Amino acid sequence: MQRRRFGIAVVASAFVAAMLGGSADATTSHLLALYTFNGTLADASGHNRTAHDTGTPAYVKGAPFGGKAIVFGSGNAIVLAPLNISPAARPRLTMGAWVNATSDATPQYGIISNDDNNYDRTLGIDSRPASSGVVWSAFVGGSVVGSVPVVTKKWYFVAISYDQSTPPGKYAFYVNDGSTTTTLTGVDNFDADSHLDAVDIGRNPSFDSSFNGKVANAFFYAGILTKSQIASIIAHGPSAIPR
Repeated sequence: MQRRRFGIAVVASAFVAAMLGGSADATTSHLLALYTFNGTLADASGHNRTAHDTGTPAYVKGAPFGGKAIVFGSGNAIVLAPLNISPAARPRLTMGAWVNATSDATPQYGIISNDDNNYDRTLGIDSRPASSGVVWSAFVGGSVVGSVPVVTKKWYFVAISYDQSTPPGKYAFYVNDGSTTTTLTGVDNFDADSHLDAVDIGRNPSFDSSFNGKVANAFFYAGILTKSQIASIIAHGPSAIPR
């Protein structure tokens, strides 16, 4: 397992508590964290899992459902969310966000990831699943999947659910382009080795190019959101995420 050092001083016990919570937090389905990026890195879920930035974050107006989005790209910092989303800690997990790519010139890009080079839990942009061009993508343990082409400077909703509670692991990957939702489902398995210290937003922590674009309302849910729940989130925004 690879570990990283933060350039941010945190109290170890508080950091671990924010990542794991209590026993009920580890076993019940609920919203783990919500980062609206509406001018802040605060966790809007009420669990106080405030994210940290490696520099000074930049925000812009125009995010879906109002508010602002955080900007990633040349010269912009990376966000570190104090969450352990490894299969051992969270065998059942759904994560997603509204994303807008400014450029896709040098794929692959990690957008939300705890990967350490073994196709660990990741949402991003990739050329490998496509016969040509680049697509919105997800790592699913043994490979990368995706089918919806990336159109730059356009908002998309992306989300994936992982169920590794019993083998083989199952996944459902959703991409909505503003009018149509494309869903890819399948089975795969993750190894036990992934970053446990935090989730990176704006890059894959181990490789790939840093994301060049905007992210709004990134969320992490302890449990499997159903297809109808995902549809409700797409239609109504982050307020529709079950708490």
